[in-house]
Amino acid sequence: MPFVARKLEPKFLCRGHVPYGSGAARDWPVGAELEAAANGALSGSLKQLASLLGAAEDIFAELTTELTGIAERSAKLRRRIDRVEESLLAQDPKKIPVRRPFSSG
Repeated sequence: MPFVARKLEPKFLCRGHVPYGSGAARDWPVGAELEAAANGALSGSLKQLASLLGAAEDIFAELTTELTGIAERSAKLRRRIDRVEESLLAQDPKKIPVRRPFSSG
């Protein structure tokens, strides 16, 4: 089971409060409370998307590092395979002695 590297949880967007100051709420026009709640929900969702973007950026940076390492190891392995292939092609199969199996009897 893999370890949790990042924990992303959604936050409650509309759990803010309408700011009540020194009589400022009484001077608001009708429906201003809804607009304040909508603005709070929008800013909360933008903050969550920004944190999600940061986590995705970290994931892709780690993935790029891992894939770069895999590409380097693959290239090294390819070079080794090419060297073995060259040495096999240089050998003459007719000149290589073949041992006979032991005969019982």
